[in-house]
Parts: sequence; C-alpha cells; structure tokens
Amino acid sequence: MKSFKILKKFNYFRHIDKIFRVRGSSQSRHDMFRLDKNERVVEFENYFIKNILKKINSNHLSAYPETESLYNIFSKKFNLNKDMFVLTAGADSAIKNCFDLLVKKGDKIITLSPTFGMVDVYAKLFQAKQVKIKFNNKLELNLNKMIKEINNKAKLIIIANPNSPTGTIIKKENLISILKKAKKNNCYVLIDEAYYGFYDFTFLKYIKKFKNLIIVRTFSKAYGLAGCRVGLIISDKATATRLYKYRPMYEINSISVLIIKEIMKNENILKKYIKETNEGKKYLTKKMQKLGFFYYNSYANFLLVDVKKEYFKRKVFNYLKKKKILIANETRIPGRKTILRFTLGPTKYMKQIVGAFNKIHLNQR
Repeated sequence: MKSFKILKKFNYFRHIDKIFRVRGSSQSRHDMFRLDKNERVVEFENYFIKNILKKINSNHLSAYPETESLYNIFSKKFNLNKDMFVLTAGADSAIKNCFDLLVKKGDKIITLSPTFGMVDVYAKLFQAKQVKIKFNNKLELNLNKMIKEINNKAKLIIIANPNSPTGTIIKKENLISILKKAKKNNCYVLIDEAYYGFYDFTFLKYIKKFKNLIIVRTFSKAYGLAGCRVGLIISDKATATRLYKYRPMYEINSISVLIIKEIMKNENILKKYIKETNEGKKYLTKKMQKLGFFYYNSYANFLLVDVKKEYFKRKVFNYLKKKKILIANETRIPGRKTILRFTLGPTKYMKQIVGAFNKIHLNQR
C-alpha cells in the first residue's frame, strides 16, 4: 500500500511536525496540595459554592451559552464601552486571538524570554520572526535592546506584567516608552496582566490614549477560577471589534458564565484571598531569609527560591511529593539549576513549606 502523500498538498505540516508539545498527565492532581501551577490554594467559601449550585439548572447543560450579559457587567465595572471587550477561553486563547488578527508568516514579534509558555508556541505555529529579550541570571532585562528592536517591521510586542516564571515587572515609565515607540511604528503592544490583583498597577487607564494597546486578563489567578478557563481582552473599540470576529461561536461555556457573574458579586472573596496570600508571602520570605536561602522578589502569587545545591533541591521536591504537596522544579531561569517555585497562599499553608525546609536543612548539618 502506498503511503498517504499528505505532505505534498499540506507542505506546511513539515513545520508543524517540528513543534514539540507535551501531553498532560493522566494522573489527577485533585487529591494533592497544589503549589506548582500558581492556582488558588484554598477552597472557596461554602456560601459561594452553595449559591452556584442553587442556580445551576438544566438550561446550563442543554442550552447554548449566553455571554452578552457578561459584557454588560464588564462595561459597568471598568466604565468602558462593552465593544472594547472580548471574552476568551483563558488568557492563552486571548493571546492566540491577537496572533490570529495581527501575525502572519514571517512577521516580526518581540517577546520576553522566559515568559508564559504559550507565547513561544504561538510564535512557532504562526511562523513569526520572534525576537526574544532575555532575562539575565539576576532577572534583569535589557530594555534598551527591546526599544531598539521596535521598528516598522515589528507587528506585535508581548509583555507579561508581572511576568511568569520570573515574577518581575517592567516599570510604568519604561512601558510607556515602549508604547510610544511602538505607536510611532504602527506596532501593537499586548500587556498580559494575568497576575493583576497580586500586583496592583494596571495599564487600563491608558487604553484610550494608546490605540495600539491590548490588555489581557484572566480569572485564573487572583480570582482563583483556573478550572473555568475564562480570559478577557480589553482594547480600543476598533481593535476589539476586529478581535471579536475571530472568537468561536460561543466564547466560554454556560457554567463559567454563571460562576464569573457570581464571583463578581462577591469581590470580598478576591480581596480576602489577595490579603491572605500577601501575608503568606511575607511569612515565607522571612523564613527563607532566616534559613539562608536566596529568593527573588515576586510581584505575582509565586516565589522563586534558590536552594543552592541540586541534591537539596531534589530532596525538598521529593519529600514534599511524598507528603502529597506539589511544587515546581523551575528550570527556565538563566544560569540557575537550583531553583524551586512555590505558589503562594495563606500563612498556614506556607508553614508546610518551611517545615519541609527545616527538616531537610537540619538533617544536612
């Protein structure tokens, strides 16, 4: 039998086949204490869950989603025209939406490195010419290089602020310089504010001043609704209207619509969790300093800790895993092989991390 000569007709498959994607694990994380993916680490309040369960009915399963009411809520909350918003299935879909509109094969884009993993994936899938502005081992960026790279060939600049996995920010004045030069060169700037809430500054107030500004938000981090897969694009009306044309028939599902409405009626849940997480961060950093471990200052809901030795890193990682506590083996920080990443949460949970460090650290003496 002759092989199906699909590559002759679909020769771009050769490019797609070179892109490596890791499949998700078949082992559930639901019975583990999850400090590895920057999710909410405590259960939601009972009254919040009960209110959702009371409101779920057959229509949420059998009828197509009705998302327009959410646009009205966003319009009122942010005091912006509802045509300036686009709902998406998570921040990653929001970023892809921008690639769909703005990036064609061979187009120049400028990104941070390392940054949110899907940025690199989309850059490869769309065959963009990606210029990476890299962090050094002190997690510093060469911003002069970034600004120098902004020219009339650049189509899109993607900046996560705060950035993951570094937890760093670019200061307002530097971002404004980037936006101004990008505007002169007809280049869009996407600011991913996924960790807004843990970091209070937002570029929303500049959305009308810079027509080339696109802001991406998510309900996965500070709101703690990673399982709902809800993201949001905010931009000027003309850009948002174009981006809206790339949306699927229904942006998100009916259950997610219901939950987002409910969480936005209960902003106290958000405020309480941010407050408790900041307290947990203060506790954990103080203890790491006391134990003599270096950590990077973070503006997000995670902390990078350099444990100095690879064997100690393995011991902490494996010890916590046996205790059904998941943390991240962070390998993307340049020049550093001894970094662990911990999702931050209330102090009582951070004490488990400190307990593991104390136990192993004392045994090494």
